Parts: sequence; C-alpha cells; structure tokens
Amino acid sequence: MDTEVSPKLFIGIDVHKRQWSVSIFTANCHHKTFSQVPNPKALKSYLDKFFPKHQIICCYEACKFGFWIYRELCSFGYECLVINPADLPTTNKESSEKTDPVDSRKMAKALRAGLLRGIHVPTQETEGDRQLFRYRKRLWADLVRVKNRIKDKLLQNGIETPHKYDNPYWTKDFLDWLAVVELPSASSRLVMDLLLDQFEFTYRHFLKVSISVRSLQRKAKYKANSKLLRQIPGIGPLTTVQLLTEIEDIHRFRNFKHFNSYIGLKPMVHSSGESDRKGYMTYRHHQGLRSSLIECAWT
Repeated sequence: MDTEVSPKLFIGIDVHKRQWSVSIFTANCHHKTFSQVPNPKALKSYLDKFFPKHQIICCYEACKFGFWIYRELCSFGYECLVINPADLPTTNKESSEKTDPVDSRKMAKALRAGLLRGIHVPTQETEGDRQLFRYRKRLWADLVRVKNRIKDKLLQNGIETPHKYDNPYWTKDFLDWLAVVELPSASSRLVMDLLLDQFEFTYRHFLKVSISVRSLQRKAKYKANSKLLRQIPGIGPLTTVQLLTEIEDIHRFRNFKHFNSYIGLKPMVHSSGESDRKGYMTYRHHQGLRSSLIECAWT
C-alpha cells in the first residue's frame, strides 16, 4: 500500500510588533505575500483553511521577540527555524530595495532552496536564566552610567576629587564626602543629591540581582557542570553562570572548531588565488562570551 506524501509549504515570516509580513511558497511557485496581525494563531487559521493537508515549514529571523513564536508554531505541528539574519542570502537589489514583503519572500525562497540553518533554541527555563544574567549586565552598565554622571557634575563645577578617592572603587567615605561637598548653587546640590539617590537604589538592586544570578549555579540542572567549570583557573561564579546559560548544551557543537567559531576566537580570513590574508578576530562572535573569556584569560 502506497503512503501518500504531504506536499510541503515554505513560509517566511518577517516579524514586527504591529504586524507580520508573511510569504508562502509551494514547491513550484509563490502563492502569496500578505500582512497579518502579530499572532501565530492567525497564521494557523489561514493555513488550516487553504492548506489543510500540507506539511508546513516556516522560519523567521532571530530578534527581540525571543522564541515564543517558535514554540507556538512548533506546538501546531509545524517545522520552524529561527535564523541568524546575517546568514540570509541577499542580492544587491534586495539590499537596496529593502521592505518587509521583500524580506519575507527572501526567507521563504532560501528556506525552499535548503539554504537556511536554524540557530539553537534554548528551553524556556534556560532562556529565563539567560535573561536574568543579561539583566545583571545591564544593571552594571546603568551603575557605571550613574557614576559617570556624578563625576561629570564635579568636573562641571570645577571641584577636584581628593586624591585618596580618585580611583575606580567607590568607598563609603567617598559617598559621604559627595553627600556634603559644597556646590556653587542650591540646584547643583539638588542634582547631586538626586544622583546619589539613584546610585544607592541602582547599587542595592544590582546586589540583589547578583545574589540571584550566583544562586543559579546551584540549580540541579547546572550543579555538576558548574563544579567542573569552577576548577578551571580564571573561571569565576559569574562566568560559570554565563557559560551554562548561553551554551546550555555543549554537545550541540560538532567539534572544537565549531564551538570556537560560535565564540569568535578566530581571525578573519580572505583567501583568493595566491593571496592569503588573515586579519583581526572575526566580527562574527558571541559578544558576551568572547569578552568574558578574554578577561578570564587575563587572570
């Protein structure tokens, strides 16, 4: 008895907050490009009506919307890829005439041709842990920003920082000095007091989040690997959490070369004929992991 093979449908989705641009291709032709509300259920309703017996293969670019779209599309029984936008084949014409419909058609055509490879999609738990770690990094940037604003007020008013406080470490004595230092006007003093309040709030919040981040390495799913990573010289608790949440599963890399390519610790290469040029470290890298591992190597 012959088994009937379901025809395939290739769908490129250009996702945005207010609407999605969707392009649908069959194996032989371009069916339609249209806009829809930003909801996977609306797409499912359309496909159930017009393509009830097709095998659905879809893709969208990795973006700020995370992976909930991927998970919901997969729950419908669709095959879904989340792709790196930089790896999408693009012609010069498509670059110079970029629109949402063009992008969705481009994705669908590349998907049909088998030119796309999806990125790794973490579990919801790992994605949440990753968000917590990244939130701590953003808080640290906020803290540095507030510090710079306070220093800027001193410079702006011609006040020299005492030599014993002129270093990256903000002690309680330095904060007490900032709270009483004389400024040329009442408004300047008010601005300084408000900045110090902002610093205190941000710092306390940063410490609270840091405790939560450090506690991640004690979770059952991370505990064994965390102990192994902490045995490596230079790897501290924060880098351990970062490696565990960003990589999730080391076995998803085929070999060291594949893993190193993901981190970005390799030079750029331009080879043609007898010319073989190697440049600086590649711009294709995991920004957080590469910088953290380099800092770990310094120690």
